[in-house]
Amino acid sequence: LSCVLSVSADSLHEEFSIGGCSDSDGEKMYALDGEELWYADFTNKKGVEPQPSFIDHMTYEEGTYDTAEAGQQICKQNLKNHRKLLKDFPVEQDPPSSPIVYSRDNVELGEN
Repeated sequence: LSCVLSVSADSLHEEFSIGGCSDSDGEKMYALDGEELWYADFTNKKGVEPQPSFIDHMTYEEGTYDTAEAGQQICKQNLKNHRKLLKDFPVEQDPPSSPIVYSRDNVELGEN
C-alpha cells in the first residue's frame, strides 16, 4: 500500500486529504474539520459528496474525480517502480540470540 497524507491547518479550520493505492484498490478523500467532504468511488467511477442536507453544501470542481483517477494511475506506477527497485534489498532479519551469562556472585568494578 502506498499512501500520501497532507494536512493544512489555519487558526480557524483544519483541511486534510488522503490518497493511496494498492494493486487492487485505491483511495482519495478530502475532509474539513474532521468531516468528510468528498471521496472518489473508484468502483462506480464517480466522486461522492457525503455532506448532510442541513449544511451549506460544498461542491468540488467537475474534474476532481478525473484528477483522482489519474493520481491512482501514477500511484500504482510508483508502487510498481518501488517494488522493482527494492526487491534487491536484503530482508532485515533478527540477529541470532546469544546466551546470557549471569555471574553467581555480585561483581564489583575493579575487583577480582
